[in-house]
Amino acid sequence: MYIEQINFERTGGFTGIRLAADIELNELPEDQKHEILELLDDMDFDELSEKTSGATPMPDGFVYSVSVISKEHEYQVTVGESAISNEMQQLIEILEGIAKSKARKK
Repeated sequence: MYIEQINFERTGGFTGIRLAADIELNELPEDQKHEILELLDDMDFDELSEKTSGATPMPDGFVYSVSVISKEHEYQVTVGESAISNEMQQLIEILEGIAKSKARKK
């Protein structure tokens, strides 16, 4: 699947500050782009449940929404902080870093 864009959003947390970014994969450095695509493939992203909150929701925990957009379709996963897998955690850290970088440039 050829991925064109990833939309990332983090909400919740103690202060409730929203962090979001629309990330064009073609604009990323090759190594970062490759790492993101590899993580998406390793976790079979389009096979994940669309919403996962975890067994014990955290009162001030973050909620992450990741939408992967290709020419064929869009697939979105929303996951609570307490339910994040290792691969998803790695992906979120990368996307969060990109979103913070974009926010500083505004």
